[in-house]
Amino acid sequence: MKQFIILKLNDEEIKVPSKIGHGYIPIKILPIEELNSRFSKHRRLRVFHHKGLECVTCSRVGEYLIVGKDNGGSLHVDLYTKDFQLMTIDHIKPKGKGGTDDIENLDPMCERCNSKKADKYKEELEG
Repeated sequence: MKQFIILKLNDEEIKVPSKIGHGYIPIKILPIEELNSRFSKHRRLRVFHHKGLECVTCSRVGEYLIVGKDNGGSLHVDLYTKDFQLMTIDHIKPKGKGGTDDIENLDPMCERCNSKKADKYKEELEG
């Protein structure tokens, strides 16, 4: 049975699963506007700042910036959909096929779509 905790965002209380992406424990929800200010140059989150919050495959939208704590106590900020699906970064040209981490080669993608795509080109999945 899934357990939940309550986190506050401004004056709103949000029911969040007690474990979120990568098995992290959610600590705090940040205003989504922080993507454009505080995280616009972050190694991974900058992709959402530059390319939007929507999965390029299924159109799910990232709505929550959540600070989570891993088993070692380190904090991580990730983007999640309204139903707490982790938003990830996809390499358009997979790294295993020579793709780079340049912003032009990165797209927002939900975790489900990204795990299906794996190290393939999107066109390989459609065929």
